Amino acid sequence: MLDESERERAMSDMIRNNRVCSSRPAGSPRAGRIAALVIASTLAVALPALSGCEQKSAQADAASINLATAETRTFEIATLATGELAARDRVELRSDVERQTAIVEIVPEGSRVNAGDVLVRLNSDEIKREIEEEELQLSEARLNLESAQTAYEIQESDNKASLQKARLAVQLADLALQQWKNGDNIKALQQRNTAIEKTERDYNRLKDKYARSQKLHEQKFISDDELLRDEISLLEAEAAMETARLDMETYQKYQIERDLEQKKSDLKEAEQELVRVEKTNAINLKNRESTLQNRAVQVARREERLAEWTSQFEACTLRAPTDGLVVYGSTVQSDNWRSQNEGPIAVGRQIRNNDLIIALPDTSEMIASVKVHESLAGRVRPGQSANIKVEAMGDLNIAGEVESIGLLAETGGWRDPNRREYTVRVRVEPGSYSDDLKPSMRCQAELILGTVEEALTVPVQAVFSDGPVRYVLVPEGARFVRRPVNLGQRSDMYAQIAAGLEEGERVLIREPKAGEVIEGPWDEQQLADAGYSLDEEGNPIAPRRGRPSGRSRGGATTAKPVESESDKTAKTDIAGATPDAETPDAETPVATAEDGPEVAEAEDKDSAPTLEPALEPATDPAG
Repeated sequence: MLDESERERAMSDMIRNNRVCSSRPAGSPRAGRIAALVIASTLAVALPALSGCEQKSAQADAASINLATAETRTFEIATLATGELAARDRVELRSDVERQTAIVEIVPEGSRVNAGDVLVRLNSDEIKREIEEEELQLSEARLNLESAQTAYEIQESDNKASLQKARLAVQLADLALQQWKNGDNIKALQQRNTAIEKTERDYNRLKDKYARSQKLHEQKFISDDELLRDEISLLEAEAAMETARLDMETYQKYQIERDLEQKKSDLKEAEQELVRVEKTNAINLKNRESTLQNRAVQVARREERLAEWTSQFEACTLRAPTDGLVVYGSTVQSDNWRSQNEGPIAVGRQIRNNDLIIALPDTSEMIASVKVHESLAGRVRPGQSANIKVEAMGDLNIAGEVESIGLLAETGGWRDPNRREYTVRVRVEPGSYSDDLKPSMRCQAELILGTVEEALTVPVQAVFSDGPVRYVLVPEGARFVRRPVNLGQRSDMYAQIAAGLEEGERVLIREPKAGEVIEGPWDEQQLADAGYSLDEEGNPIAPRRGRPSGRSRGGATTAKPVESESDKTAKTDIAGATPDAETPDAETPVATAEDGPEVAEAEDKDSAPTLEPALEPATDPAG
């Protein structure tokens, strides 16, 4: 048989669990699962009682209760983020050799080197052979260039001579034409006119003589033979006259035109020859010039390739550009699959182009590179202070200041693809410990997101949730009653109570045991005092931050309590919004730097009554 207290506790659990199941839609798989869990939990409570568990007195329970008092205090809003130390400035020495090569010499890791020291030597045997081959090719190309230059100069000389010759031929042909027009033609006409005039005069003279000879022959003064000779002379003079006239006619009608056309043709042919010579010269010179340019390009390319191979040879020797601490690339990229498969950097290790061989971090200025969950990244601002703890330095607390926040979120990788985090760089204040700080040391940074001044607070362990209602457990006799509260800003230790609780009241700061909480419906007046309202079905609606309505426990009625200047400042500085801007509901659980996709599950579970704490460490200052 169950005693009275045990029966009362079992009945309270069943009533609460039945209310949970009734809030789920009919036929809901989750409602069925919850009902099964309710029955199992009820049996788990009842069976030990049935087996003869001893009844505990109310006085013994009261003695084990942990209570805290609601007090007015100032507290900081902070979040914890983990990561590792890194140098603010780091010089990376990568392989500039375009082909795969191997390390033949390297300084020990952890050595401190000075600027100009040789750090790494890579195998350069193949590059030396390439340089020798390229030097031979370059010598041959330079000889071809000189030959092409000589041929070009000879072509220029030949072009000049042939052009002068062609121009001279044009000048001579033109002079011949002008000579014929102004000299030879006129002279020929004059000669033919003179010949005609001479033959005409000779003909007339002989004609007169022949006439006289006829008279003298008739008078028997001359013989027949003399008369005949005069007649023959006359006939010859007449023929000569006709020949001279025919020669003039033929010259004027045919010879002049033929000679003129011949002279013009000679001039035109000379001019055409000049054009042909000019074009031929241009083509020949262009060919020589093209050959010269090709040879020059070949030389330039050979020189360029030789310079590249020389540069590659020089790249086989890596020197320290600055002073620093030698850290191997395999150490910096320890999570890289190549580093895992091929092992650490060492002599004989194959190196590809752009592989990180050595990093020289400047350890005089260090930063803490930590990861902050995306739910908090928007509240982190450059200039916020931070407290840094390095695992290797024990309990040493190092001051820091937020320097920058990553632009894009990073995923959690294949292990947690839904996780999104931002990288926050926190500057580490230098001190006597600076020489002991090294890159990649694990660290934890407490980022101070803001400060809440003089606010009524309770420990975060004292706040629980039932759907949209946040409540605390206030002692009433030997048991506890639920008191709805309106939460303000929260940290990893304290939660601000905006309404629903008065200073000096005590609240439970541990998970209550079965039967310790007096179950019952919410008191509407208490909901109103805490700023909650009811919907049409009588379900509570979460209040807006800073806008509780109804009556406080002191009896004063306030519709819109005025926020203090410190609250406004905290909202402006921490949440990044003005006090008048609407902010998320205060009852929304706040994710922390260590919360991930599990936050979504917690939100879903909030729809059912739970006695788990409603707050997580390092909360959202904007609610």
